[in-house]
Amino acid sequence: MFKKAKVKTILFLSIALFIIFLFFVVIGVSYRMVVSETIASTSAHQKELLHLYRNELDNQMKVLEETAVVISRNADLQAFINNRHEHFSYNRQRNNLHKYLHQVVLSSSMIDSIDIYMDNPPTFDSQYPIRFLSKIDMHSHPKNKEVNEANEVWLGEHDKHLTEEEKVVSYMCKLYSAKGTLKAMLVLNVRTRDFEALFVDRDHHANQRMLVGKNGEAIMAAHETDEEVGRIVAEHSFNQGGKRELDQGLAVWSALERADWFLVEVTPWGELTKGGKRITAVLIAISLVAIAGALLFALFLSTAFSKPILQLRQGFVQFGKSQKVNVPIGYQNEFGDLFEGFTEMTKEIHALHQSLEEEHRRKNEADITALQANINPHFLYNTLDQLNWMAIAKGQDEISEVIELMGKMLRIGLSKGKSFIPIADELDHIRYYMQIQQCTKSVDISFEIDVPSELHHYYVPKFTLQPIVENAIVHGFHRRQRGMIDISIRPYKQALQLQVKDDGVGFDQKEPIPRKNGYGLQNVAERLRAFFGEEGTITVYSAIGAGTTVLIEIPQKQTSDWGGVNKYVENGYYRRRRASN
Repeated sequence: MFKKAKVKTILFLSIALFIIFLFFVVIGVSYRMVVSETIASTSAHQKELLHLYRNELDNQMKVLEETAVVISRNADLQAFINNRHEHFSYNRQRNNLHKYLHQVVLSSSMIDSIDIYMDNPPTFDSQYPIRFLSKIDMHSHPKNKEVNEANEVWLGEHDKHLTEEEKVVSYMCKLYSAKGTLKAMLVLNVRTRDFEALFVDRDHHANQRMLVGKNGEAIMAAHETDEEVGRIVAEHSFNQGGKRELDQGLAVWSALERADWFLVEVTPWGELTKGGKRITAVLIAISLVAIAGALLFALFLSTAFSKPILQLRQGFVQFGKSQKVNVPIGYQNEFGDLFEGFTEMTKEIHALHQSLEEEHRRKNEADITALQANINPHFLYNTLDQLNWMAIAKGQDEISEVIELMGKMLRIGLSKGKSFIPIADELDHIRYYMQIQQCTKSVDISFEIDVPSELHHYYVPKFTLQPIVENAIVHGFHRRQRGMIDISIRPYKQALQLQVKDDGVGFDQKEPIPRKNGYGLQNVAERLRAFFGEEGTITVYSAIGAGTTVLIEIPQKQTSDWGGVNKYVENGYYRRRRASN
């Protein structure tokens, strides 16, 4: 599309689509921020509200527990459960106990009925909310398992024992003798609707607040407890409170102190996002109006931008037909640069035609010079070969070895005129140079090269390591009898790190390096900058008496090709334009 469509069309569509995309991003981000803020404020409000309901529940449950304690200490009840009543006073004590318990029920707004499970229970009137039952009856209680596991426990919503008239929530405590024998079980029953009224507001969230046990089971709920709610609460039951985003909404819970229950409230996502949807609808309406205006502006802008380009195109057509070229004037921006550059280009093209013959002549001279340059290396090889044979003939084996090594170094140095050579050749060049130094120097110089074989095929600028090694020998081992040079190359990300380390005398980096000592480093640094720009770096670490380390970092390169002038050199015409402005 970009190559086939008109510039005006591309500009218009690009600007229009960008503006539309930007509006949708703003709407989406705004909606998300509103929803996030709503969730945060709602969860904080829910936590505070649940805390109040939890305190009310705990207080009422505490009152019922204290009531159970008071009942358990009643003398008539103790006489009955311990079989200490006299036969002639049995009816009187039973009536007194019955009246007492009935008065307790009437005086409490929460207690619906009282059940006492005991051995040899007295008879009771089913018209009253007091029942004396046998301990054996407890086996058929809906919450018998919880009763058997604790001495006192709150029992979640269940059918009232031995009747299915209504649902109740119960508090059970066991009564023991002084010897620790279970004598009776006192159960206070609270109607579900009365207990539910402590934490459910029928006018608000009536079907979203519930009681859940620590294992995720439903204790009391206005509707069936969602499995995900129970699972989340069970996983976080060690926390006193918390919140979690679920599929159906935001869940917030708070733990009760009087029982292993959690008060949970789930707010549906629809209610949470209601405000965000309203704001989004307003933003969409505003955006539609803004997009219509933006499209008109995009049309105007694309026309204004494409007009100079079309004029420049017409100028090319005129120039191709050798007609007089008319380009607009008065532009002070990049279009002015284009038009001025086009004018300069046409002038330079005319000048180019006039200089073709001169260029052809210079090319012939360059070809001749190149042919002569090919003869010079041949002459040097032949001369070194003759000197080598002369040294052998006179028994100068060391001189012969040095001359042979120089020939090898010369061959690598010329490398058919290429600027980049494989790392393997660069290392061979260093080995030949070090062998020459070992032959000619009185100092005992040793070296070690640590380069993985898989890096040998990478290319580096030739003569990268030799000047640095030479610096180490000439300046680092000055007035030293021996020295060690370590050379290593390692891959680093998409680059190569070349390191030359010596144990020479070192120098103080705070003081400037003398020109005679730093020429080799400067030469390498300038060549790296010319080849790689900012990607080619050289760093020196040194201290007096601690040797010197030179670290070079260059991009990884697997070919010897190089385009001549590096990519960081600017076009001369535009550099002049910026300077003039």
